[in-house]
Amino acid sequence: MVLDRSGVGHGSLYHHFDGKEALALAAIEQMRADVMDKLGLETSEDRGGESDAADNELMDRDAVFDHYFTQTEGRALLHLLTDPGVSDSDALSRQVRAWCDELRSAIHVAVTGENAEGSADDSKLTRVHEVADPHLAAALGRGLLALPRTVDLLHPDDPR
Repeated sequence: MVLDRSGVGHGSLYHHFDGKEALALAAIEQMRADVMDKLGLETSEDRGGESDAADNELMDRDAVFDHYFTQTEGRALLHLLTDPGVSDSDALSRQVRAWCDELRSAIHVAVTGENAEGSADDSKLTRVHEVADPHLAAALGRGLLALPRTVDLLHPDDPR
């Protein structure tokens, strides 16, 4: 897929990447970079410390996540979470966990207005999971159920 879309030859592709894992890590990093913007979620720095009841609604959580998991990046995350090969790679597993942690943090900030990022306080981290996990788990479940049996990530408008 990557070779077809990039238009480069097999040898040229591996001139830029050390192997499949390095290519996958670069792709994950690129998709993670756009996640907050795609979801329309803010970090605490974006909020300027303001928190009101409208912000706490998480911009209709279900609609935001359902839309995200119909997009290429969201579908890719769903596939990575279900791919047994990912768990065989420590580097890929770390990247996928970090992606989910970013989603949790954004949900927590949107719901509570509190930023627990970088916190070593176990009670704050527990609170992040208590607040965010139900929303994230529900969204992931709906996303998995909505996936077509086979997904063509190169042509997302034409799933086969």
